[in-house]
Amino acid sequence: MNTLAWVFAAVLAAPNLAPPATFVSDHSALFASVATYRSMAGFNHVVGKARFVGYFRSAPDRCDLTVFQAVADDESLATPPRRFEFTIAAGGRAELDAGDGAALAIACTIDADSIRIAPENPQPATAARL
Repeated sequence: MNTLAWVFAAVLAAPNLAPPATFVSDHSALFASVATYRSMAGFNHVVGKARFVGYFRSAPDRCDLTVFQAVADDESLATPPRRFEFTIAAGGRAELDAGDGAALAIACTIDADSIRIAPENPQPATAARL
């Protein structure tokens, strides 16, 4: 495994947090699913049946996030979105539950100047485990 892969794994495996719900053996698929955002850049991700829209503000040693969660296919917003405001420490990680075992993983970089976001989907029951 190259150095970049080790660094990425360390960021996502922050202490005292549950391991990712998804096991990805293909590193190119894992890196393709990760998006990086700078402070105040908006993001929009659909994970499972949930849509997450939000942004973050960089602060000393932390990332301050504002995220709205709505039903993914609810264009008219018949079900009101939920708003979350929370902080992730620099180098830390959080997950937002998307239901059915899926989640949106958000990691704050060690310099707290950007966040990395990746969907986590449950592993299909038919997939072989290593």
